[in-house]
Amino acid sequence: MELFRSKAFNAMESSLYALQLQTQVSAQNLANLETPGYKAKTVSFDDVFKNTQSNHYKFRARIYEDETGSIRPDGNNVDSDVEELKVAKAYIQSVYLMQKISGQFTNVRYILENAPK
Repeated sequence: MELFRSKAFNAMESSLYALQLQTQVSAQNLANLETPGYKAKTVSFDDVFKNTQSNHYKFRARIYEDETGSIRPDGNNVDSDVEELKVAKAYIQSVYLMQKISGQFTNVRYILENAPK
């Protein structure tokens, strides 16, 4: 079915995976909040089209260590407020994307149910 091969659907699916990764990295950072010397991890996303003729749209994620200095004496640079904000933002974006994907299925169901017989 063309719906599942469209650039829009592929981008929404890829975005959900990227948001899941962001949530996992933030959860790891929060779990290491009290670990001396731990450096927070950060996720960077690049938009990638495999080619302009293709419908494949993906985010390439890179995880790297945040080398910014720490104000804490133990060398840990995790900021719990920043990480919690990242988790909340990813959650809100995920809910929005799931609603958009659900809307796509609702449209297909409507078409199938109301097609001339």
